[in-house]
Amino acid sequence: MTVPEAAPEELRVVAAAEIAAYLQQLQREQAIVQLAGPPGRSLAGRICALDMDADLLGLEIGADPEGISQALVAGGEITAVAYLGAIKLQFELEDAVLVSGEQGAVLRSALPTRLYRFQRRHAFRVQPAGSVYPRVTLPGAAQPGRALRVLDISIGGLALALPADFKPLQAGQLATGLVLELDRITGLRVNLLPHHASPIAGDTGGMLQLGCSFVDLDAAAGRALQVYVDQTQKRRRLLKLDA
Repeated sequence: MTVPEAAPEELRVVAAAEIAAYLQQLQREQAIVQLAGPPGRSLAGRICALDMDADLLGLEIGADPEGISQALVAGGEITAVAYLGAIKLQFELEDAVLVSGEQGAVLRSALPTRLYRFQRRHAFRVQPAGSVYPRVTLPGAAQPGRALRVLDISIGGLALALPADFKPLQAGQLATGLVLELDRITGLRVNLLPHHASPIAGDTGGMLQLGCSFVDLDAAAGRALQVYVDQTQKRRRLLKLDA
């Protein structure tokens, strides 16, 4: 099992009752569970079946025209990641098989024997001062030249201004190959995992605020992002002093 970067908040859970409690909460809240495996494939699902006595976990993944679920099962290694508020949960699917369900495909596996719980650190978020940058542009295959304005940003993620009918970025579906333009000369290749969308206060055009986290951000991009956040924070402090 690939464990995320070590942190003081990390907690390895091995008690069956505690693991079951987390899975039950994920099912109650219909939380999105991101499934990933080699070679870099990912798919979103939700827990639709949970039977402790039968040692059964079922994840409904719905329509899968690209056959990603079959590739994940064939790969033999499937890592599941889900969020409960500020808590990140990660576990492996054991002996996963693909079956047909009422709403589409269902991925069934044994219950995880261990689970990793991470308390997400509250990274400092800044609101950009400009109206043009930063922004996120999508790969040409999605919507050529389309750029989405960044509402706020931290080293852990960002919030985007999203038209209500915008389809390429969906909650729970990993978006890869995006470019985060911090300014006219700084562009970072990033992968985003959208989590939730909500109306933007005061906006009458139907725009949504889409909260996303960075996935597999490389060290160079992380340093550039940290510099941007620090500089933006300093500029805002100076503006307050001058006001």
